[in-house]
Amino acid sequence: MKNTEQLLDLQAYVDGELPEERRRQVEAALPADLDAQELVTGLRQLGTLIRAYEPTATVPASREFYWNQIRRQIDAEQPKAPAASAALGWLRWLIPAMGVAAVAVVVSTQQAPREITLAGGDVTVVDVSSTVFRSESDGVTVHWIQ
Repeated sequence: MKNTEQLLDLQAYVDGELPEERRRQVEAALPADLDAQELVTGLRQLGTLIRAYEPTATVPASREFYWNQIRRQIDAEQPKAPAASAALGWLRWLIPAMGVAAVAVVVSTQQAPREITLAGGDVTVVDVSSTVFRSESDGVTVHWIQ
């Protein structure tokens, strides 16, 4: 009886999994060893039988799996958005601030306080109105007092 390492080498030889140098050594030793030849023949026949009669089972793809495949393919084909540069980062904050400033200028020029009285160094403003603007997307609240 051969040792376990030799048996594993013969099985790997039949499966085509031996490194090139070891494969040449096994092929050179095979003609002199009848037991090894019989084992190799038997392993080849067994492999042929297994492949011929192995049942094939297919699992139907679920609806979710099908749509996930489509989603992955769409995502892979869509061009990626270019990375925002540092200059575009500050523009994200500057543009809304400019809009708020423009609204403040327009509102402040439309209504001026009607009466201002100075009493003892204090300033009293009569007929004051206020406007509040809240931007949820920017997380900013602006109060205009007129």
